[in-house]
Amino acid sequence: MKKFACVALSTALLASMLAACGSSASTTPAASSADTSSDTGASSTEAAASTGAAADGSLHVAMNTDIQTMDVHKTNNDYMVPLNIFDRLFEIKTNADGSTELEKSLVEDYTVSDDGLTYDFTLRSGVTFSDGTPLTANDVKYTFTRMLALPDSVQTDYASAIAGAEAVMDGTATDLEGIQVIDDTHFTVTLSDPFAGFLYELATASCSIMSEKNVEEAGDQFGMDCSKTIGSGPYVVTSWTRDSSIVLDANPNYWGEKPSVQHVEISIVPDSSTMSMMFQNGELDILDCDYIDAAVVNSTYKTQYADDIVTSNRLGTTYMALNENVEPLNDVKVRKAIQMAIDRQTILDTVYNGDGNLVDGIYPKGLIGYTEDNEGWLKYDPEQAKSLLAEAGYADGFTMEIAADNSSSDSTLLVIQIVQQYLQQIGINAEIKSYDPASWLDLRKSGDMVSFVSSWTADYNDPDNFIYTFFGTPEKSNVRSLNYFNTDAMSRVAAARGIVDDTERLTEYAALEKQIVEEDAAWVPMFSRSHLFVKGDRIASFTPHWAGYNDTQYINVTLK
Repeated sequence: MKKFACVALSTALLASMLAACGSSASTTPAASSADTSSDTGASSTEAAASTGAAADGSLHVAMNTDIQTMDVHKTNNDYMVPLNIFDRLFEIKTNADGSTELEKSLVEDYTVSDDGLTYDFTLRSGVTFSDGTPLTANDVKYTFTRMLALPDSVQTDYASAIAGAEAVMDGTATDLEGIQVIDDTHFTVTLSDPFAGFLYELATASCSIMSEKNVEEAGDQFGMDCSKTIGSGPYVVTSWTRDSSIVLDANPNYWGEKPSVQHVEISIVPDSSTMSMMFQNGELDILDCDYIDAAVVNSTYKTQYADDIVTSNRLGTTYMALNENVEPLNDVKVRKAIQMAIDRQTILDTVYNGDGNLVDGIYPKGLIGYTEDNEGWLKYDPEQAKSLLAEAGYADGFTMEIAADNSSSDSTLLVIQIVQQYLQQIGINAEIKSYDPASWLDLRKSGDMVSFVSSWTADYNDPDNFIYTFFGTPEKSNVRSLNYFNTDAMSRVAAARGIVDDTERLTEYAALEKQIVEEDAAWVPMFSRSHLFVKGDRIASFTPHWAGYNDTQYINVTLK
């Protein structure tokens, strides 16, 4: 799951929230910069020359922390550089209405066998990496083999469905048998089991296609040295000065449409006030509101810059998991009472300034498979919640625990505290117990955690990434959805992965969403947050990342 940058709530805002809820918490300071290390890219003279040469097509942006690597196989967070210097077989396109769809990128054509196991791909001809090396099907096979074989790879999940993946991961094979290269532009991929979400996985940053020649020649400097980290994407990295800046320039050998932005300077600015001032002074062209204090966003940017705000769906769902092995949470009436007891809109308005929308199921708005048919059924109704508790034999309430990870953002901890207050109003004494991150994860993995509040954000744009992750197997349910009981529904979730017809598959996913959340009350669906950006005077338009990540593909930015 992709992480997002988090900025602490202001002290005044947090105090006012807690005064209303009758509780207290502390704020967390902004993240500090990491230790400084040497520049691994071009010299300052070269960077300055590049700036002058591309001044008319330059873009200035900022992040609050530096990246750790440009090697996408070694990170599940630092995607900004890989998204811009590499290509993928497919991309996700965001439409004007906020919906998304899969589109071909390096792939020119493909077919899928009737059994959903074998994919035949044809690559675009004439594509080269930025050093002029031609892209071939061997590079594709090399990329996925490396993803599985690299000892410190954190992206093995994205190739694990391919036949022979396990043998490569455990070292008993060096050849990934599921990928067969026919010639330079044709190859087949055979899966161990049918998995209709496979194509959507191929559109993630994790599946960026690498040059075998470049990676092997670079050795351990791949991902660390700009001159030795190349792709076929629209940009190249010309400078990376640790804890200071990253510079990208347009790739002269790029096969696609020439980007409007020819030069990108990304400054590392840990202090949110400084970043905000830089934008207001015209030193930044796009401001990511995730990096700015929520009170400032609400008081300044939503008022003075209202016409310049760009809002995107954050393809993530905030939810409360309830352990169905623990009394009285094993009673569906009790779980439904908890669903009705929480005023989710007030929490969204209070903690996140209303930036988002309620989610009544599993899939957030914008995700492929999201349907309005499963929205609108869950209403805040504390009186009905009390009636359900009485019917279940708990008219006098009961005591339960909400486990909190003490490393969570202040906003998440505040949400938990407000949930506690709502449950108290229907007679449930919800005791918040704080755990360090390791202990919190251990307790959750044990299946003994009573309840928790968390969020899940799309890794790939398919409902499988949500419903299978939480409800696909008893093992997944034990850890993520806290012992969901309906084994028939879990079997259907697993079987849905193999449905080849997309209409049939999405219809089944919608039915399962209704069963799991509305009928079985497996968790409390809460909301999906929005991601806000502010564009400066030089920006005509830009489309944020389809999943709402902080990382931007700069080819989707148009300058005036």
